[in-house]
Amino acid sequence: MNTDHEFFLMQLSDSFFPSGMFGLSNGLESLAKHNRIKNEQDVLSFIEQQIEFQLKSCDCIIFLIAMDAAKNENIEELVDADNKFYSMRLIKEARNTSVRSGSQILNCIIQMTLNKKKNKIAKQFQMKIKSNETVGTYPVCLGIAAYIFGIPTASGIRMMLYSFSQSVIAAAIKLGIIEHISGQKILTLLSDEINIIAKNIKKESLNNLWQLTPLTDVFQMIHEHDNSKMFIT
Repeated sequence: MNTDHEFFLMQLSDSFFPSGMFGLSNGLESLAKHNRIKNEQDVLSFIEQQIEFQLKSCDCIIFLIAMDAAKNENIEELVDADNKFYSMRLIKEARNTSVRSGSQILNCIIQMTLNKKKNKIAKQFQMKIKSNETVGTYPVCLGIAAYIFGIPTASGIRMMLYSFSQSVIAAAIKLGIIEHISGQKILTLLSDEINIIAKNIKKESLNNLWQLTPLTDVFQMIHEHDNSKMFIT
């Protein structure tokens, strides 16, 4: 199968792809419920802060490590990165959601991939999950998928940041905070920042991972105990 990587890039970042990422608010619902996010500018600022203090410094680095480990067929590095990321997800809902999304991605790519050589690392990683040696988080499984489908690292980072941004915007629309046109405007305003990160981000050591989103964490904890909610997170 010689399909261009751009096709798979679109496929993986499409809301139709069954990863479950587009059914999340990533803390937005709880923040909106408590009047911390009220308008278009608030939504934009929330996404920018999450990208700067969570995705760029942690999720994206895990993604790059996973891509490289998959390329080198380094199953132990994949397991280490996966367990490290899982341990850094402080909120139970966020941990569980990342695992569900990751497992769905992994299962899909194993079914989709006809190249047995590239499929080998995905199947090995799935066996590690089944043996309870690891869990299969979203950025690790997405990194494996990006390697298998030949997606360049910069494009993979754009895909990851776009998917996150779009999921938050979709939640904001469903919650009635913004309208569809405002959502497209926010994506446009984010495009330069996403491109800069994609071009300049480098693989780091697992020991250099960090994240700093205390307000979002607190409101996600509150969200866990809400009786009435539209989104999982």
